[in-house]
Amino acid sequence: MKSAVKYIVFVLVAAIWATLCFVVPEFVEDPVSGVSGWLTIAMYVAILGGVQFLLLYLFFINKYVAAVVVPIYSIVGAGAAFYRYAYHATVTPLMLDVMFHTTKGSVASVMSWQLFAFVILNLLIAIAFVLYRWKKLNLPYGWIHCMVVVVLFFVYYSFNGYLKKRINQSYPMNVVTSLAEYMSMKKDKIERREVSVIGDTNPYEMNIVVVLGESARADHISLNGYEKNTCPRLSSRPNLYTMPDVYSHYVNTLSSVPHLLTMADSINPLLADSTVSFVSVFSHCGYSTSWISNQDYGHTYTDFIHEADTAIFPNAEKTVYVYHPWYDEDLLPPLDSLISVTETDKNLYVLHTIGSHWYYNFHVTEPFQQFTPMTDSRIVTQNSQEQMINSYDNTILYLDYFLDTLISRFEDKTAVILYLSDHGESLGEDGDWLHAGEGEAMHRPAAFVWYSDRYAQLYPEKVDALKQNSRKRYLTDYLFYSVLSAAGIEAEGINSNVDIFSHP
Repeated sequence: MKSAVKYIVFVLVAAIWATLCFVVPEFVEDPVSGVSGWLTIAMYVAILGGVQFLLLYLFFINKYVAAVVVPIYSIVGAGAAFYRYAYHATVTPLMLDVMFHTTKGSVASVMSWQLFAFVILNLLIAIAFVLYRWKKLNLPYGWIHCMVVVVLFFVYYSFNGYLKKRINQSYPMNVVTSLAEYMSMKKDKIERREVSVIGDTNPYEMNIVVVLGESARADHISLNGYEKNTCPRLSSRPNLYTMPDVYSHYVNTLSSVPHLLTMADSINPLLADSTVSFVSVFSHCGYSTSWISNQDYGHTYTDFIHEADTAIFPNAEKTVYVYHPWYDEDLLPPLDSLISVTETDKNLYVLHTIGSHWYYNFHVTEPFQQFTPMTDSRIVTQNSQEQMINSYDNTILYLDYFLDTLISRFEDKTAVILYLSDHGESLGEDGDWLHAGEGEAMHRPAAFVWYSDRYAQLYPEKVDALKQNSRKRYLTDYLFYSVLSAAGIEAEGINSNVDIFSHP
């Protein structure tokens, strides 16, 4: 009994070390306010510390296993924690992809003596724990301890869906789950049916830009009648139309994006799993295709990203669970580079934005934080509804700036820009917040269309149809058909009834 108690105390000390060094860095910059906010963070840390305790308990049961696993555990944990704190980077499938395909020069650029010092310090601590386990501890019936801990871990891990999600975002489970997802994406390639192209009626230069928005709701767009002026720039833009009455069946990114990119609709939703996206159709018609994303890989639409000739992730190290600023304007320099080097007259650019995803303040640069008071905590319940709405409206104000800046790059070209948010966002209506629920606002995404003067001269009939259709009610099904129609591409199965560039 004494040996078991001594062993538990030993593992508890080791778990405190691992929690302080590998878990706490994930929370250092989290925006919280007041005692309750810090108590909530402390609760998260304690929960994740429980994972460290159970895993280290398991590792140390056998001293030979401990001698191999614990030092490796400390090296990987120290490296992940250092990059989380110093570079605001976390382990994701996309980050692993970047790591496995990076150059020696790129690796060297993120190395530092501080990193080596932190890793070596934790390695020495790990070795000290291993030596103590070898020399001072004896644990009879280790196999019983092993069985009990394995059961406890799976009970702990599966006890609550949100808890499981949070554990998966932290070390070491983020390494395990990200590696598993990365390997799965590399291994499992879905055989998708090509969309048959009937013809490409456009003999001219053409630039089609599709902006996939995030969590922007239509009724907070001032062009749609919202009382706050959230679109001061777009309101003075000629050739821009808002679509205020679009409905999305899906209220989360993983479900929505495949639906937006493919022929899938409310009648045939499974087409999202069996057909290629419009990216492949454009490639078939000789377009140069590019995907520039401010989000991580999503396993439901990774295949579509790979359909593009070029894929760029300016913030590959970020996820929505890393509470640190990153902005959609980061998409513009890569876009400028592509525009400057393109050798084709026909181009498709897909820009996937972080948009209005929570935490709102961290996706808006300071000049656009105009509606106050703003949120001061990432814990939703610590903010008033007024703070939540103001911070959210600032993201729409920033979206206005981003789209206006994007349009300026195509004013002198034959171009169409189609913006559609993946879903809307709830802001306290009926007690609902954010998205991935069933609040009505979550189903009402914002949508815009802009075309250049040169496009209007070449395609007056499409522009006329857009003007008449923009105020009609559409499901998000319209995007696939309308993107092809905007470019003059005719394909098998096109439904003109949901094409905003055609008269029904």
